[in-house]
Amino acid sequence: MKVFFDTNVYVAEALLGEGAEEMLAATESADWRVFVSTYQLDELERVLTEYLGFSRRLAVLSRQRAVRRAELIEPGASRHAVDEDQADTPILRAALAAGADYLVTNDHHLLDLDPYESVRIVSMSNYRTILVNEGFLPANS
Repeated sequence: MKVFFDTNVYVAEALLGEGAEEMLAATESADWRVFVSTYQLDELERVLTEYLGFSRRLAVLSRQRAVRRAELIEPGASRHAVDEDQADTPILRAALAAGADYLVTNDHHLLDLDPYESVRIVSMSNYRTILVNEGFLPANS
């Protein structure tokens, strides 16, 4: 399986820890391939520092953590777009360029597109259910 986590998953991991961290760890232990883009890493740093007011150090550590567990993908020009929110377009394009089976997000503009071509766009809670059903997470955690 190939998975692309939206920026909001990494923000949740940095701020909330447990649930998002557990999903990311389960994905790694399943040997599913995870992808990340430079756009997304830049967005992660920007959201944590400029919008949420956290330290630059937390933002850099969060970026490094995402890079360690993922393969970098740089999508080229594409016809694919999220008309309702253009800021989500680079996320969709990166997931498509990676050939992702799942794009995990809590962004309703992206969730409303599910499925998009060959990519299933699922919420964090639905992705957790997938991991449980596949036996990578216990049902009661």
